[in-house]
Amino acid sequence: MIDFATHPWMRGLFGDADLIAIFAPDADLKRMLKVEAAWTRALGTTNAATDTNAIAARIETTQITPEDLHDGFARDGVPIPALVDILKSQNPHTSAPWIHTGLTSQDVMDTSLMLALQEALGVIQDRLETLGRKLETLQTKFGPNTIMAYTRMQPALETQVSAVIRCWQQPLARLAQQLKQTKTQVAQIQWGGPIGGRSHPNAASLGKAFAKGLDLTDPGTCWHTDRGMITEVAHRLVQITTLTGKIGEDIALMAALGPAQISLVGGNSSAMPHKNNPIKAETLVTLSDYAGTLQLGITRSARHEAQRSGRAWMLEWLTMPQLCIVAGASLVQACHLIETIERMGKQT
Repeated sequence: MIDFATHPWMRGLFGDADLIAIFAPDADLKRMLKVEAAWTRALGTTNAATDTNAIAARIETTQITPEDLHDGFARDGVPIPALVDILKSQNPHTSAPWIHTGLTSQDVMDTSLMLALQEALGVIQDRLETLGRKLETLQTKFGPNTIMAYTRMQPALETQVSAVIRCWQQPLARLAQQLKQTKTQVAQIQWGGPIGGRSHPNAASLGKAFAKGLDLTDPGTCWHTDRGMITEVAHRLVQITTLTGKIGEDIALMAALGPAQISLVGGNSSAMPHKNNPIKAETLVTLSDYAGTLQLGITRSARHEAQRSGRAWMLEWLTMPQLCIVAGASLVQACHLIETIERMGKQT
């Protein structure tokens, strides 16, 4: 499977270094260790006779690489059993009852995902604000100009460039507010244990302690098979790529109609030096369409059978990080595209 987000040259349009770093194997492993350490500390709150802080500190500093989990993942379908084996092998035998006891692999990986999404959505929030500023600058430069409006791909009436840009700006405030709400919603732990029952005599206090150690909240129950939060994140990200895709499609259409509509910098042709292809505008349309296909996968992955699923969950692993990267890249390219506009419309 080719990863276009890290491809040597395709990443120039389709990648996003900041989002790729968040979902990189090293970062993922560090989060999983953080989750395991937070759980060990939380267990310590139920037994004052044991100092679990020292065990947790050793967990966080365990010498382990992503490659160490390769064989275990291939064998078990998840990296956590191999991770736990390494943690126990590098800690005294007496520490074993305080490592992973009461958790399941999904608890660790889902909570790690929530930590990753906090970072990713924060980056995307900042990008939305940047896009808003770029559009304001565009309004100032070209807003008073006139431009032909098109309906159903046919010339309609002349309008001001400001009206065109306002259509791009209109969803921004709503998307920013909804994204903020979604980021708050997903700031929670996953803890259910092997079959989701939270079978511990001090379940309420343990869940709160676990969440507090990660600066997350405890929903009070597990959501192993309730993937509503995941599909909500996907929906928000696709809404963003729909906006950036519209900006790209509008500008690509303007470019096709000629310099009277818009003039862009860049986009050389290998065969026709006189051409100025709207590459970044086309990229936004492509990323928007690709995001839609990823959302379809995430929607399908939300149907988990019985108490926990493997196959549906695996599909989520393949699609959720990729959708975050695509959404991030779409905002980066949208800002770059706006910067390449030399002229839009005509002065009156």
